[in-house]
Order: sequence, then C-alpha cells, then structure tokens
Amino acid sequence: MTTSTEQEHPPKAMGPYLISEDPPHYLTAVEFSDLPEMVRVLNINKDIFEGTASFEYPYLESHGQARISRAHATTARLGFNTHWAMRTSPTGPLIGWIHVYAPEIKVDPTSGQSLRVGHLGYWVSPEYMRQGYASRSAYFVIHEILFKELGFDLVHAEAYTDNKASRKTMEFCGMQCEVESKTVFIDKHQENRVICCYVIHRDNSTKGQWTWQESST
Repeated sequence: MTTSTEQEHPPKAMGPYLISEDPPHYLTAVEFSDLPEMVRVLNINKDIFEGTASFEYPYLESHGQARISRAHATTARLGFNTHWAMRTSPTGPLIGWIHVYAPEIKVDPTSGQSLRVGHLGYWVSPEYMRQGYASRSAYFVIHEILFKELGFDLVHAEAYTDNKASRKTMEFCGMQCEVESKTVFIDKHQENRVICCYVIHRDNSTKGQWTWQESST
C-alpha cells in the first residue's frame, strides 16, 4: 500500500536505470512480482547457494517473500531504494540481484567526521553468468547511485577467497583488497570459510578513517 507521504516524496534510486544498450541491461527496484522468477533462478543449481553466505537451497517462496519484504521495509525507512533487480528490459524478468545493506554511520574519533558506509552484495542467474552483468551492475551502483546520487562515503564487499569471479567484479569497480584472508563461521554451512574484503572510497581523504575490521565487530 502506498501512503500519501510516499506519493509526495517517492523514494530515491528506484530506477529504471539503463546500464548498457548492448547487451541490454537495466536496474530497477525489486518487486514482489519478481518472486516466481527469483525462486526459479535460485533453484537452477547450487552455484549461488555456494557462492553466498545467506541464500538458501532449495530456495523457497517464503525465503523470497521475506527478503523482498525486508527490502521494501528498508526503502520505506531510509527514503531510498537499496535493492535492485538486473533485467534485460525495464519491465523484463529478473536475471540477477544487487543490494547495499543500510548504511552504517561511522564517526572517525580523530576528525569527528561521519562516514556513510555501505555493504554491497550481488548474484546473477546461472543463465546469465560470465556476460558482465555483475560487473556492470556493481560499477553503476557504486559510482552512480551510492556515491553520486546518495552520497555514500565508502563501500565494502566480501567474497570467499577462492571466488575469482566475484573478486574480479570488485576489482573492475575500482575496489581494493583490504583484508586478503579472514576465517569466519558461515551459519548455513555450519563451518568456517575463508573470506577477503574489498573497499572503495568516494574520496581518498577518508582512507585510514575506517577499516573493514570495524564493520565486522
């Protein structure tokens, strides 16, 4: 249900955004109408399950319903969208997903400067992998939406150290590896995995005022 306030002040960063004409590539806000395709894609195989820390397999409609509900609640709370569907047309089916967790506000103890810190995550349908959708989406979201449109100060992202494709995506965006190896416990696997962390700053002046270790405590 859309409130009168939302009609007067619609959330920012809803899209559609044209990322590429060839191949056609758009980003728009994730909607409940994406649920059937989301469930289908996430059950094609276990690639996304194995490559992420939170997505389940088998992926149930209830999982997707809860995730999209949380995305919409975050948008309503912040006043801007943080979850986008990758598509090949503005209203076409979802072929991937990219999000930024709600910004953390960190205060540098020396300068007193407040920093808006976002945590990026993404996945692409196995049917569209290795076609540049993740790299183009991540680059656009970081540089055009988070930095230019929403004023984030820095963005960080994690990947398993052996996930070469995800690491290449981060490097394509200009992110630098800050932590090469850290062992963390992954709940869904009930085991330890080794991850790495990449970071990108909007302005070099904020380097040294935030470290990845601060976000993981």
